[in-house]
Amino acid sequence: MDKGSMLGIPIYRFYYPPKKRDKVRENIYDLNWKRNPQNWMWDRSDNEKLHDLPAFKELFEWFGECLNEVKKDLNLTCDSLSIVNSWANLNQKGQSFHDHVHPNAFMSSNYYVCGGEGSHTVWHIKNPYFENNILPLDYESDIEIKHYEPTEPGKFIVFPPHIYHYSTDNINDSDRITIAANIFPNGSINYGSVSRFNISV
Repeated sequence: MDKGSMLGIPIYRFYYPPKKRDKVRENIYDLNWKRNPQNWMWDRSDNEKLHDLPAFKELFEWFGECLNEVKKDLNLTCDSLSIVNSWANLNQKGQSFHDHVHPNAFMSSNYYVCGGEGSHTVWHIKNPYFENNILPLDYESDIEIKHYEPTEPGKFIVFPPHIYHYSTDNINDSDRITIAANIFPNGSINYGSVSRFNISV
């Protein structure tokens, strides 16, 4: 586990064994894809989830092992961190992915199946100095703080779901494909022995 910082917030990075990455890439191209305004997205029928497909069972089991390390590092009291939704995005050359957050999630994650250098996932927040109506700036000034995460095949990252993020244009001839997943605490949840409840996801 590589625990880094994204906009001053912990972000977790893991790397899938190189010898297993090609199989994931082969399986991802067997999916049906539908055109989005800015890219391609896995065409999920009947609200399918990628983690329920047998072809990706081993990968998601590894995700679970990674999430257990995140759970330990954050000292979470839940029984486990469970993936509740998962999907895939494909950017061809010149394509990007729109700015968004992940509602109804405790954590989110991204796995980079393939892609070349120069394309990034970008998280951004408003610069705290300008979270008011006092703006002694040029009109074209950027008042956001940004984190650029490079595309690295085999990298799995875990991050807070409520921070806006997008992908830059894919500048390479090869496809950039990612697997996204939302995560929620599962089982017995306890806060300071005062607030307790059980949740099953």
